[in-house]
Amino acid sequence: MSSAQAPATPAGERSPYIVAGSLILCGALGGLFYYKWGGALRTLAKVRGVGVWSGTADALTTGGTLAQSLFYFHRIWIALVYGLLVGAAVCAFVPPRRIAALLGSGPALRRQVAGGLAGAPLMLCACCVTPIFQGVYERGARLGSALSLMLASPGLNPAALLLTFLLFPAPLALARVGAALVVVFGLPPLLERGAGTSLVAPLGATALAAEPPSSSGDVLVRYIRALGYLALRTIPLVVVGVALSSVIMPVFATFSTAGAAIVVIVVATGAVLAALPTFFEIPLALVFLKLGLPGAAVALLIAGPIVNLPSLLILARETRPRLALGLALGVWTLAVGAGLLFSL
Repeated sequence: MSSAQAPATPAGERSPYIVAGSLILCGALGGLFYYKWGGALRTLAKVRGVGVWSGTADALTTGGTLAQSLFYFHRIWIALVYGLLVGAAVCAFVPPRRIAALLGSGPALRRQVAGGLAGAPLMLCACCVTPIFQGVYERGARLGSALSLMLASPGLNPAALLLTFLLFPAPLALARVGAALVVVFGLPPLLERGAGTSLVAPLGATALAAEPPSSSGDVLVRYIRALGYLALRTIPLVVVGVALSSVIMPVFATFSTAGAAIVVIVVATGAVLAALPTFFEIPLALVFLKLGLPGAAVALLIAGPIVNLPSLLILARETRPRLALGLALGVWTLAVGAGLLFSL
């Protein structure tokens, strides 16, 4: 009599050192969830209690490039650190075959859904999730799956979607959800197909080969090297992108008195490029709604959180510039289309 046996786990993956690496990853994820979900739940409770959004986004649109950039980093630096910590743990300790099994093989629909479900609970803004995108992509994820993870974190942020339903008319909120689903699950497979099968990320300098760590010192060295690698590859482009986007933000106000169609196009363009902290698309969109420009509001709700100039620069460096351009154009087209529909 014979019985089927499950494939054995490689001995290296059962070592105490890979267990230590797994604990580092779990600790980074736990800290991220505590920070993001705790803040999100407090914001939701406050909005439900008073029925309105009490904050403004004036600091992102006034005060000059330096002041706006400093405000942005003041708002996101903790989340960016957590993004780096999680991304570095993935690079240093998660075996490539594990990433490939979840996000690199199997039916395309399953891979995309897995990427989206992995990204949404992170609730990181478009900048802060890029180290995690880079980590999973360089460790064996297919491009489309890694993109779904990157886009789902800001685009399918559960708290942001709930706030949209609480503060905006239902049609605008539904338009945001529908567009986010298309961007997260529809655009990545198209971009991957357009990029070609040759666009496969090599194991980066973070990988330290596919072998698990062999000592406690190796665990620490791997993590520090991975953290430094991601920081050097990510932070400079985030700084440059944020500075450039701070020049773009004031454009929103200058076109607020133009025709509705022009406002939608300009706002969608600015929203694709501008760096917004988590939830900051909401007060900006509320301004347009109060001005009687629901098309501009929905365009901002769609494009504002899901991509920005820093994330597009990092994507272009990690893959190809034309792929980042394709993502920007796809998001822009959806935002403009929805915005013009609500402007009729």
